[in-house]
Amino acid sequence: MRVVALAAVSSRFISVEKLLAENIPLDDNFVAFFSDVHLYGSETVQQVARFNQSVRKVLAMNPRPANLLIYGDIAYDHGTIENYELFRELIKPIEVVGINWEVAMGNHDRLENYRRVFPERFEKNPLVEGRHVNIIETPNADFILLDSYLEGQVRGEISPEQKEWLQETLKKYVEKRVFVGCHHHLTDTKIDDILKVCPGFVAYLHGHLHYYRSPVQGRIKTICFPSVGHWGDMGLMTAQLSNKEATFVPDIDAYQWSKYGYVKEPEKDVESYLKTLNDNSPTFSFS
Repeated sequence: MRVVALAAVSSRFISVEKLLAENIPLDDNFVAFFSDVHLYGSETVQQVARFNQSVRKVLAMNPRPANLLIYGDIAYDHGTIENYELFRELIKPIEVVGINWEVAMGNHDRLENYRRVFPERFEKNPLVEGRHVNIIETPNADFILLDSYLEGQVRGEISPEQKEWLQETLKKYVEKRVFVGCHHHLTDTKIDDILKVCPGFVAYLHGHLHYYRSPVQGRIKTICFPSVGHWGDMGLMTAQLSNKEATFVPDIDAYQWSKYGYVKEPEKDVESYLKTLNDNSPTFSFS
């Protein structure tokens, strides 16, 4: 996995057209993760340029991940139609090569505008009425994406209806493993007790904070994904799954301090800081 992540850095020098022309297989046990994209404006804007860079990195992987999961805040501020129209254009290379993608709603997203731009993704009956909830299946573990969006709020929450659905859904995860997550962290979503009693639960995945962290909160293992390119730790992550374990690998190539961040501007050398982040590749055992 480390070789794949580092090799992908060179993709910034390869055109998307050339990458699309390459016949690279998809790996059902390989997953890529984006978060906090915050798209707006033209391709000269940092967020869009870095999103394109991350897409090129995914396309350059061999094999390519069969799934790309995006943990919220596709939109820059209030989830306009224009934000999602831009996202539709930028995600096309992922679709062209056959990579399945799915998103969780973040506090800057707006579900109705997202639905208007992607009506085909809402043709099936929702798992939870009025919420964007999905289950992404892979051979060795599934990923549940919840909807923590709370209109007009930066914080998030999981609605009572989602909690009830989650409790029932997790009952089937006895042998097969499952990762649960959404845009917001556990402090907001408060679903610790539901997760703890599930035999197949592995870890809670989220974004929102723009910093890559993999701590243990009580008995819950968590991963906070970096931002693709807004501020904070910027990059992407991948995970390789087997029937025994899942290893998550960060590919974080930039850091940008923000007054809105949760970490003070580092006085230490940024290169050393990024190396520390990229050396943290947690492995979760399925035994």
